[in-house]
Amino acid sequence: MNFIEGESDGSPWVRSNETGEYYKREWDGEQGQWVTVWKPRISTNALQDEINIVKDGHVYRELDPFEEEALQKFVSGRLAGDSFQPRKNQATMLEATSNDLVYEPLTKALDMRIVQLSPGNFDEEIECILHHCSVGFEYPVDPTRQVVGSGSLTFLTPTFHAVSNATGAPMWYTALSYVWGDPAFVESIRCNGKAFRTTKNLYIALKYLRRTDVAVNLWIDQICINQNDLEEKTHQVVLMSKIYQRAWSTIVWLGEEADNSRNAHDAIRAVNEALQYHTAEGAPTTEDFERLALPVPGSPAWYDVGKLLGRPWFQRLWIIQEAVLSHDVRFICGRVCIPWKDLSIFAICMIDNDLGGILALDVSAEHEAHESGLTRIRMIDRMIDYEWTHPRQSALLGALVDGRGSRATDPRDKVFGIMGMTATPLHPDYTSPVTEIYTEAARKILHAAASNLIDLLHCVDHEQPPTQLPSWVPDWSVPRQTASLGYLGRSQGVHQTAKDSEIEWEYRPNDLALNISGFCCDTISRIGPLADFVLTDLIVRESPTHRFVMECMHQITEYCQKQPNQSSLFEAFWQTLVAGKDHSNVQKAPLDYAAIFSLLIDTATGHSPSFPDQPNFKRKLTLANLEVRRPSILYRQMQIAFKAAVKGRRFGTTTNGCIGLYPRGTKIGDRVCVFSGGHVPFVLRWDSKRDSYQLVGECYQHGIMDGEVMCTTEFAFHGIKVK
Repeated sequence: MNFIEGESDGSPWVRSNETGEYYKREWDGEQGQWVTVWKPRISTNALQDEINIVKDGHVYRELDPFEEEALQKFVSGRLAGDSFQPRKNQATMLEATSNDLVYEPLTKALDMRIVQLSPGNFDEEIECILHHCSVGFEYPVDPTRQVVGSGSLTFLTPTFHAVSNATGAPMWYTALSYVWGDPAFVESIRCNGKAFRTTKNLYIALKYLRRTDVAVNLWIDQICINQNDLEEKTHQVVLMSKIYQRAWSTIVWLGEEADNSRNAHDAIRAVNEALQYHTAEGAPTTEDFERLALPVPGSPAWYDVGKLLGRPWFQRLWIIQEAVLSHDVRFICGRVCIPWKDLSIFAICMIDNDLGGILALDVSAEHEAHESGLTRIRMIDRMIDYEWTHPRQSALLGALVDGRGSRATDPRDKVFGIMGMTATPLHPDYTSPVTEIYTEAARKILHAAASNLIDLLHCVDHEQPPTQLPSWVPDWSVPRQTASLGYLGRSQGVHQTAKDSEIEWEYRPNDLALNISGFCCDTISRIGPLADFVLTDLIVRESPTHRFVMECMHQITEYCQKQPNQSSLFEAFWQTLVAGKDHSNVQKAPLDYAAIFSLLIDTATGHSPSFPDQPNFKRKLTLANLEVRRPSILYRQMQIAFKAAVKGRRFGTTTNGCIGLYPRGTKIGDRVCVFSGGHVPFVLRWDSKRDSYQLVGECYQHGIMDGEVMCTTEFAFHGIKVK
């Protein structure tokens, strides 16, 4: 590569003739010579223009007379507004640090701080100033802006700025969404003329966000909130939704360029161009990849994209609220800017074309993280659409479920971090125990609607009933290990365990117990090992999946010769291993699954047929057939259904001769219960010390999923105490 020398003053910077990018010459002691390495040029102004960062002093929108008058009324009335009187007592202040010296107290209920990042070169000391502002102002509806012939339809002016406490003028700012990383405050900057410590990741981000010509206005939690003041932190958490809604733009800092992140961006754009309007059924074939000019499966380009989507930001809890409530989101990875819409389209293309599995070169926990980046973007997109039409009306339970798999340093944030999107009044209090916060959230969910009970119970997914929480309260601090069988009525069109019955329950606040109308219909007699969920490994002898299925076959043929409703052993077996559902989780499993399962089980056992009542399918499949487009699509769909059903569950049998998939914490002697109004059964455990049952979790039991229990002579709903 050829270079143009830097400035005449001996600058170490050189510019490439070929790319125009700047490189820096550094001495390599090991090689004993000067080397030229790429580093960011001292000015990142071009990047700032691309990401729409707010420049201090720039007027982003001129106000009309009506808006000016509304703003002036707000400023005039601030003196009569509610005040926030910080107590600063020992209970709400952590150990004092030098950072405390830069803060003046926030005195109004809707006050916040904006940090003004002073201009400077990339490697110069970082300096900033804090400004007190209010997010309490919102433009009212102008009655004169009514659309002709539209009845009551009017224009609503969005408010994308705070109001300066010092000047009363609009103060536009950019909100920063990022990961703290190592929480140690190891880097030093200057804030309000005093020394201030930040984390390493934020320090690097500030170097990229700073301009050389003018200051930029930012909201950054680590600087704008006194992290040592628990009372102020609690108060600012309440304002978080307004802070992101008022921001002119939001920047997501993913970190510096690494793992070929620039190549990953190129691959993302290539996928969007090729697959945005791709309508073929199922995933593209190898020939399709070549025809569409996409990297073939196994190409390093997919791994690069997977590494980008596997960055910590995509796993963080607070990002959900930050992305949903912001109106202009852009990602920064080093000097690469990626608009939200690019990743949004990419996620849609990858998920709709069943391509999530190619983002890693092997099946591993890392692979799961890459796929979760796609699903997280897709989930946030749906939440953005809902927020646009139903501002702050997301259901508390739904928001908790969406954020459950995210990471939060403080488990309280599993509730507090999503409150800004809901209409549920739950005041953040970081001095309250986690158990109290989770129990109060569950109580609020039940209070909102009686029908929420069954969905709340479907969210219980623990190894063993907890000792601190009531067993019917989900532990949101632990990511879900299973795919729910019935949450949000996902089984309503498939299973009707308690069909035509109404939900009946009573909450007992004195002992935090629920009295639920139900019927215990069976008892667990045998329970197998934890399932392995890689269906393709079934035909590999001694693989975990092979051993799991062989153990299940042994149990069913040894102890469950006669199945309810004259169901054959073979049908009961394959239906159980997909929980009676297809890959969508909302429809019954198609009969085509039976032929594929017959082929796989016969290959695994080396016998044909493997079950005495196994049907002889007219169209004989072979393993080679599973590579053909239609059978291969069904095979992939069956893999998804199998994984959703068995992952995190155990195969077991009951005293009535039924088979099923049960929670991983199930023990022999646990009861199978049908709750009134429920679509799937649950497993309960009697606790003699508490004189009540504990909820173990939801289950699938073949032979009772269509209301068969309600037709038995001994059936009768009665109150079941769950504590």
